Amino acid sequence: MSSSCAHKEAVGSSGLDDRPPAAEGSGPVDLNYRTPKLIDLEEALNTFVAPEKLTPRSQERVGDSRFRFIGGKDVGLFSVSFGQEIECELPPEDTDDRMAFVVAASGSGRVLLRGKAYDLSQRRGVLITSGERRSMLTDAQTTNHVLLTEQSRIVAVCSKLLDRQIARPVIFETGFDLESGSGQGWMSLFRFASAEFEDQHSFLRHSAAARKQMEDMLLTGLLLAHANNYSEALLRPQSAAAPFYVRRAEAFIEAHYAEPLSLADIAAHAGVSARSLQNGFQSFRGMTPMAFLRSIRLQQAHRRLRLADPSRETVTEIALACGFGHMGEFGALYRRSFGETPGQTLKRSAGRGSL
Repeated sequence: MSSSCAHKEAVGSSGLDDRPPAAEGSGPVDLNYRTPKLIDLEEALNTFVAPEKLTPRSQERVGDSRFRFIGGKDVGLFSVSFGQEIECELPPEDTDDRMAFVVAASGSGRVLLRGKAYDLSQRRGVLITSGERRSMLTDAQTTNHVLLTEQSRIVAVCSKLLDRQIARPVIFETGFDLESGSGQGWMSLFRFASAEFEDQHSFLRHSAAARKQMEDMLLTGLLLAHANNYSEALLRPQSAAAPFYVRRAEAFIEAHYAEPLSLADIAAHAGVSARSLQNGFQSFRGMTPMAFLRSIRLQQAHRRLRLADPSRETVTEIALACGFGHMGEFGALYRRSFGETPGQTLKRSAGRGSL
């Protein structure tokens, strides 16, 4: 991300700009767009959010469609008003990397996912992941506020909170009761962060470090407030700090993950026996040292694949550079961890200049 947001205001079919906004550069986006044409709104959403198809459920309009987007490729906040009753269809995708928290700031609707219907209102939010087919039905007064992020960013924040590298993706419950204590706390944080991102005078506009701190706080709030497969671990009282040799081994692994490390190598650097190191990792990290090494290698491979130029780097080259020697094993581990093949991640990296 660059250190500042580029502001862009577009008004379709009004003399200022008859075309939907186009993505420019790779830095954070600050977009404020209004249009009377639903097809133009659809194109803007396809450009900045995800592939989707908007179908009117009624020809009666109550106003222009509006789209406000602020953020970057891994964390973004946006609001969208359709101006009429619509059905929004999101086609199946071959990855589960992205996720979105959606709440209706006004109006109401329903989200249809995996054969179930989830209410969308000021009292009920929905957590949507990419992957299988999804659809949303809204009334003409609906304005949706959305937090858009990526599984890899959520995993990084969750790992930091737990003080260990997590081995599985974070899976949230779909429905979110916003009238519960945790739901109200989350909405207070969500509104505060949204206001800060929109404020032209906020530090977030001028400091990449401040913006990342706010993004991490927002994702921390979501992890703590909304039920997920790590909730028990996140909310449990903190155990004693890991012993020095575990932390020393972790630092060694993170610095030398690309090298052909053995358990004996890691234990020797940590200054303890292999058995003591195994026991320490199991007690304080819930995994073995070699599982931690594998997790670090996978995270590094995922990061490099997301940033790579497919015309210059291959999956094999990146896997080898991250310490993997067996491509079949790498592919299976990668798919289990990230919900897609390494090749799919590399292919998607070619189109990541949109945000």
